[in-house]
Amino acid sequence: MDTQAVSLKSSAPASEPVVKPGTSVVPTRRAAPAAPAQDMGERMAAVAQQLRDYLRSNGRDLEFRVDADTHDMVITVREAASGKVIRQIPNEEALQMRRYLDEWSGTFLNVTT
Repeated sequence: MDTQAVSLKSSAPASEPVVKPGTSVVPTRRAAPAAPAQDMGERMAAVAQQLRDYLRSNGRDLEFRVDADTHDMVITVREAASGKVIRQIPNEEALQMRRYLDEWSGTFLNVTT
């Protein structure tokens, strides 16, 4: 490597302003980063729409819902023509087990004062 070709000075501007001793500096506001939760929600909605479009092109419908009892996300794949359920995640047995556990969760504790 030719060391004569390397310059010690950078042509890029400094990332922070240089402050001389005895002078005051007023901080500047920087742009806040995008809200991660909102960004994640938008990306999830876009992915869900891509999945719906793909499945629809194959004669399937995709449904997202929140179970009223367990508050779990439930994904249902249906045959577009008949509406018949092809697959549900989590399945009904898993949702029923979750409802049962939620119902009985406080009854096994022996709390005495």
